[in-house]
Amino acid sequence: MGPDHVRDDAGGVWIVTGWIVGLVVYAGVVLAWHAGFTAAAPFVVIPAVLVVMIGAGNLLSGRRPGRPAPRFNRPDPVPLTALRRDGTSPADHDGADGTPAGEPGPGR
Repeated sequence: MGPDHVRDDAGGVWIVTGWIVGLVVYAGVVLAWHAGFTAAAPFVVIPAVLVVMIGAGNLLSGRRPGRPAPRFNRPDPVPLTALRRDGTSPADHDGADGTPAGEPGPGR
């Protein structure tokens, strides 16, 4: 119920109606199968198998509360100092001694 004590059916009545109508139709198909209409057998067996498989899947591997988010095994990025022979990064060279920022200075 909502805050004004009026029934708040935001689609719930249609969900219940669908379940009831579906169960009535399924019961009719089962009745036809028992009456000898053998073509109804797949309509009896397949829905029952699907319900059992979905239920078993939810029991075996459904979400569990408190599980951490999945982490991906990616390597850490390589630091820029590992890419140079002298162990400096390109940001260490500001070009003040006349060398370009991307090249090592004299004597290096």
